[in-house]
Amino acid sequence: MTTTDVPDYYAEFGIGAGDSAEEIGRKLDREHRSWAGKASKAPTSDKRREAEDKVRRVLDARKALTDPSARALYDQRLARSRRKAPEPREPRVPRPAPGGAVRDWVGIAERNIADGDLQAAEYELRQAVHHDDRNAYAWRLLGAVHQDLGAYQDALQEHRRALQLAPDDAANHVLIGNVHTALGDHHTALTWYLKADELSPGELATELAVGDGLYASSRFDEALTWYEKALAHSPGHTGLRNQISRIWSLRAEGAMITHPVSRRLVVASEEAARRILHCVDQGLAVRPADPDLVGRLEFYRGLAAESLGKTWRWHRRMLWVVVPAVVVLLTPAKAYGVFVAIAALALVAWIGFRPRWWHTRASLPRNLLTPPQQSWSRA
Repeated sequence: MTTTDVPDYYAEFGIGAGDSAEEIGRKLDREHRSWAGKASKAPTSDKRREAEDKVRRVLDARKALTDPSARALYDQRLARSRRKAPEPREPRVPRPAPGGAVRDWVGIAERNIADGDLQAAEYELRQAVHHDDRNAYAWRLLGAVHQDLGAYQDALQEHRRALQLAPDDAANHVLIGNVHTALGDHHTALTWYLKADELSPGELATELAVGDGLYASSRFDEALTWYEKALAHSPGHTGLRNQISRIWSLRAEGAMITHPVSRRLVVASEEAARRILHCVDQGLAVRPADPDLVGRLEFYRGLAAESLGKTWRWHRRMLWVVVPAVVVLLTPAKAYGVFVAIAALALVAWIGFRPRWWHTRASLPRNLLTPPQQSWSRA
């Protein structure tokens, strides 16, 4: 939807004027997944070009609306353009006619959804399934509208009705999985996502859904595999890059130990430090856009690098060297006591000059030195 010369991304993608940059990013991610999927399975070249144009507009909208300064400039241009634009005329809507003409309930509902008017879309779709109870697409769309409205049980019933009419509709499987995700049943949701991928392999939206389902089920290693497959289809997907980076951040965190006194994450072995550095490099390699995530990865890198540096610290075990040396030194009859004491002090200095991770490890209880290995913490 456009004005005279400035595209109205707010109306086109259902974005509210008060939405934050994060909320706008999430909405545009959904639009990008939807249209990228349509482009990949378009039946004709015209349909594919239409979907690809929509993907480009989503990317343009992201540039215009997610950066505060760019958004302020865009809002000014849009406001000026609206003042120049003529008043829109009321669109002509087909009505039921005595001769048997049928109102395009589904088409009108799709336009209502595009305009963000879900209540109007719900009414149109209820009429659509009332007049044609075997319209699987109308049932599926009605379920999606109810899901967005938070009526999850209604949405499940409508999606299952669509499933009876079109059992091989992969998109409907994804939507059923989304309802179960909203209800907190991630295991069931994942089952529906995997079935959707089986019905339509290579679909971006499906691969994202499977990855999200695995992530919600804490199966991070498997989730990363699906996210990387999806990233190959959509390298510019911001939310996808953030999610991949977030998994590498979790892997880095899994290589550390929470200190029982300071309650801070610490590095207690050289292997852990090397693993953390590897995970951080992998997490930053996908160029995450979330500044908090980038900051956390950089913090983990600093902890790991610092833990590899050496320093001297006193340990209680050194008493077993120092005390005998002092006794020998204070014994008058022993002329070689000075040499023994010097050797003992040298030994103490040598023992105490170790990597920081070694000192940290020495300060930890034994039960924390071998934390349980997690399947997704690999380097």
